[in-house]
Amino acid sequence: MRLTGTDRAVAEIGAIAEHVASLTAAAAAFQLRPDFPESGQSDGALVALIDEDAAGDAASMLTAIREWSRGSLGLSRAPAIWRALAHQPRLLDATWRKDRLVFSPGALDELVKTCVALAVAQFRQSQYWIAYFTQLLRRRSNFDDPVVVELAGAVMHYVSFNTIAHGMRLEAPVAEITAADVIPGGDLEHIVPGVKRRVPPR
Repeated sequence: MRLTGTDRAVAEIGAIAEHVASLTAAAAAFQLRPDFPESGQSDGALVALIDEDAAGDAASMLTAIREWSRGSLGLSRAPAIWRALAHQPRLLDATWRKDRLVFSPGALDELVKTCVALAVAQFRQSQYWIAYFTQLLRRRSNFDDPVVVELAGAVMHYVSFNTIAHGMRLEAPVAEITAADVIPGGDLEHIVPGVKRRVPPR
C-alpha cells in the first residue's frame, strides 16, 4: 500500500480490519443469521431484534440505518446487527458512526474499502458479514459471481502464504519500507511494476 505514496492508506486498511473483526465478533456473539436472502425472520438469534417502532432512544438511529439499508443493500429494514445493538442505544450510535467513518472515502475509495471488509469477513468465516458485504458490493458496484470468486481467490492465496510464512517463522523482507523508497530515484524503485531498474554507479 505504501506504493500509493501515502501511509494513510495503510492506516485505513488497519482501521477496516479492526472494525470488521469487531463486527464479526458481535454477529457471532448474537448468533445472527444473514439478512440475505431477505426472509424477515430472526430465528436463532440470541437477542431479540428491535424495530424502530419499539426502539425508544435508538429509534431515530435505526430509522436512519433503515433508509441507508434500503438504498445500499436493497433491504426493507435495518440489518439484524444494528437491530441487535439497539438494545444499547449509545453502543448502536457509536458503532454506526464508526462504521460510516471507516467506510467514508479517504486515501482509499468506498469500493476498495468494502472489498477489504469482505476479505476480512471471508478470512474470519463470518456468514453474516460475508452476506452483508457481498450484497453491498453487488448492489453498489455491480459485482457479479466471477468478481466475488476472484476476491475469494485472493483471500485464499494470501491465507496460504501467511500460513507458510508463519509456520516457517519468516521475517518480512522489507520491514521499514516507505513511499520515498519506491518512487523514481528511491532505493527500492525497481520493485515497482513498470519502473525501470536503476543501474548503480560504478
